[in-house]
Amino acid sequence: MVKELLAQREAIVQYGRMALHSNDLPHILHEACRLTSEALGTEFAKVLELQDDGRMLLVVAGIGWKDGIVGHEKVPAFESSSEGFALKTGAPAVSDNINTEDRFNYAEFIKRHGVKSIMNVVIPGPDGRPPYGLLQVDSRKPRDFEQYDIEFLQGYANLVGAAIERNHYQRKLNEALSVQERMFAELQHRIQNNLTVISSLLQMKARKAVHPLVKQEISEIISSIQVLTDIYKQLYSSEKLGRIDLGGYLSSLCTRVTSFGSPQKQKVKIETKCDPLSIDAELAVPLGLVTNEFVTNSLKHAPEGHDLTISLTLSTDNNILSLQLADTGRGLGNAVDRKNREGGGSGLALIEGLLAQIKSEWEWSSRDGTELAIRLPLSVKVVQPGANH
Repeated sequence: MVKELLAQREAIVQYGRMALHSNDLPHILHEACRLTSEALGTEFAKVLELQDDGRMLLVVAGIGWKDGIVGHEKVPAFESSSEGFALKTGAPAVSDNINTEDRFNYAEFIKRHGVKSIMNVVIPGPDGRPPYGLLQVDSRKPRDFEQYDIEFLQGYANLVGAAIERNHYQRKLNEALSVQERMFAELQHRIQNNLTVISSLLQMKARKAVHPLVKQEISEIISSIQVLTDIYKQLYSSEKLGRIDLGGYLSSLCTRVTSFGSPQKQKVKIETKCDPLSIDAELAVPLGLVTNEFVTNSLKHAPEGHDLTISLTLSTDNNILSLQLADTGRGLGNAVDRKNREGGGSGLALIEGLLAQIKSEWEWSSRDGTELAIRLPLSVKVVQPGANH
């Protein structure tokens, strides 16, 4: 279960970052298919768009399918199909094995691809209008999808719906600059609300979880989602479209993570010194995730019964951003060397992967705890995972 939750966490983080700034709808839908397929371990995934007649669904995006399916294949939206059932009832349609399932009829192209199990959920339409369509995953093996798989896919579909709506309005906003900022802020707020819903579902899971490791992993998923939620909240309230007050954002992030994740008996002090700096949201996201991971690991590995100080220093000089994160904990020991040698240390690997994406320089040290010094030019362009460059 822990492995599946980690995959779902990564899918949510990647998609939230991408949907924040992309205006390429086909890419948004393709990434939704790719990331959900990877997170749920299925060979196929697809997005089906409900056509204007309300009777057919067109496969507009997909992963794993042969040529000629995406953009061409249509599925009837009748209640006798799993797709029609989901649209009519609003409930997920799950078939553990379509060869023994007698509730639904299945499209021939699904059978030709050797699909055995399917799960689909509704992608909501905007403002109470008809659904956009469906997000569906398909497996060649009989699968007993768990309830948390269904909840993850539905939460993801809600996020896809918000991203589709944002893209739709973005095109309109380009034609009417006078209303662009108001509508864009409303859409950022809506995506923020969807992230909050996903976080609430995970919090319910955390309360029900028995195993400490599962509780810990769920808490870290919630913390990563909260990083994205905070970005959207600041975008919604910012006077500068698409820009973030980085110092204020990172300072509030440190305070929130500390209050959420520190043991009750441990005294944690946060020290911040930040120059005023407004940066693009696409750069603030990876820096926020790095800070979140650093503080989370500082709390996780702090010496028991000892007070802990976490400091954050942000400055700029000649268009170079310098960010220093430090704590008074145990220090790194040989963690960096072990990660480089053995490929372990998921926290360090995640931090360094995010920093590599924004083409920054960084250095670890362990004098009186752990320290991470980051430097990068403010003109940097974020390198998206999987992009050709």
